[in-house]
Amino acid sequence: MEISMIDAGIIGSYFIMLAIVAFFARKKIHGLTDYFLAGRRLTLPIFVATLVSTWYGGILGVGQYSYFSGLGNWLTQGIFYYIMALLFALFLAHKIRKSNLFTIPDQLEKFYDKKSRFLGSIFNFILVTPAPYILSLGVIFMFLFGVPKWIGIVIVLVILIGYTLYSGFYGVIYTDLLQFIFMMVGVALVVPFAIAKYGGFEFLSANLPETHLQITGGIPTQMILVWGFIAFWTFVDPGFYQRCYAAKDSKIPKKGIMISIGFWILFDICTTFTGMYAFAANKAGHISIKILENGLPQPETYMIFANSVLPPVLMGVFLIGIIATLMSTIDSFTLLGAMNISHDIYKHTFKPKATDKQVMFVTKIGIVITALFGATLALFFSGIISMWYTIGTVCISTLIVPVLGGFFIKTKKPPISGVFSMIAGAIVSTIWMLNGYNNLYYEWPVYWFDIEPMYPGILAALVVYFAIIGISKIKRNQELA
Repeated sequence: MEISMIDAGIIGSYFIMLAIVAFFARKKIHGLTDYFLAGRRLTLPIFVATLVSTWYGGILGVGQYSYFSGLGNWLTQGIFYYIMALLFALFLAHKIRKSNLFTIPDQLEKFYDKKSRFLGSIFNFILVTPAPYILSLGVIFMFLFGVPKWIGIVIVLVILIGYTLYSGFYGVIYTDLLQFIFMMVGVALVVPFAIAKYGGFEFLSANLPETHLQITGGIPTQMILVWGFIAFWTFVDPGFYQRCYAAKDSKIPKKGIMISIGFWILFDICTTFTGMYAFAANKAGHISIKILENGLPQPETYMIFANSVLPPVLMGVFLIGIIATLMSTIDSFTLLGAMNISHDIYKHTFKPKATDKQVMFVTKIGIVITALFGATLALFFSGIISMWYTIGTVCISTLIVPVLGGFFIKTKKPPISGVFSMIAGAIVSTIWMLNGYNNLYYEWPVYWFDIEPMYPGILAALVVYFAIIGISKIKRNQELA
């Protein structure tokens, strides 16, 4: 796809704006809490802008899935997450802000012990890898400018490392504010232009499979349930925790998440219908979308369709919206991964007496490590959705039980219950998944008993967790007797 010089100039201007915002944000950093959490001074508007933009990074994967399943995309990638975000707001947000901590591993040590913190840090680091979003931007640069994917990924790394390392969380939130505006405006442009060019519901109903207009989208029930479980990601999403920790007071997180849900709904309406219009336009012969061997359309689907309906300048704004959606997640996840390295592993495991200056220096090294790790995974994986699925399955199976158990199980919890439940969840889900990928059927994994690996992973973590608590309680009762 060729873009106009005007649109290319608009994209270039966007990156210049990021650099300017990061430069001025740097002046607000006076210590480690500023670098990690913007001094815990997030107001409601900034909280909403940074949460909305950060939580929605998988724009190309959503484009593929909405093309593939129509309204099923809204169910699996939207509605499940709204429910989880609402539950998070109602039952966790206030507790997290009141704890006055920095990271999820901080919570694990508070609930259990340092071993739980250390193991949780490793899986937390994997969970926040920016790899899917780096891969997406690499694909975008390859598609727009004709460069090899690895060059696109290198471009992303240079930009990302530059402003994140320089300005910390202040740079993240202020660039997120800019990116929030671009992502909401850019993606919203497509649907009205699509209606004007191709028509409304009549065009869609005439060119879409019947299943695309059903809420399940023709997706098998078990796969719908798997996506429902993957939405539990919200409860262990480090980005949610970081923004709650950074809020100005304990009331902002609950209000902010509820407002954010409204923006996510609006955004998902646009992305889902854009994907459906792309399918209909492709079937009607107006555009050409390639279908990959896994049955999904090419990742560039959104851009191909948008280019068929948007004029120059507005196409540039749309492309900035797509890029901003990804950049807002990449910078946040990269900083979170760096905090795992510096705060959770370096300071709290190997050097408890480290000064704030030393921790900040290691954080900057951690930004480079996290970005390079993400880039390596981006080169290894070929699909965005498969990366989400793999990372989400293993890390959620590992973290969800000890994290939620720590907040909601009021009985005394032995320290080993945290680390052993994580080990059980990780081992079972990983072995189950590897076995499935060793038994492929037309490139799709075939799991034992046709059961997705997240179910036995979470079940194993639950069994071990409550078995240890139960045994500990019996021992205490015997000692008292």
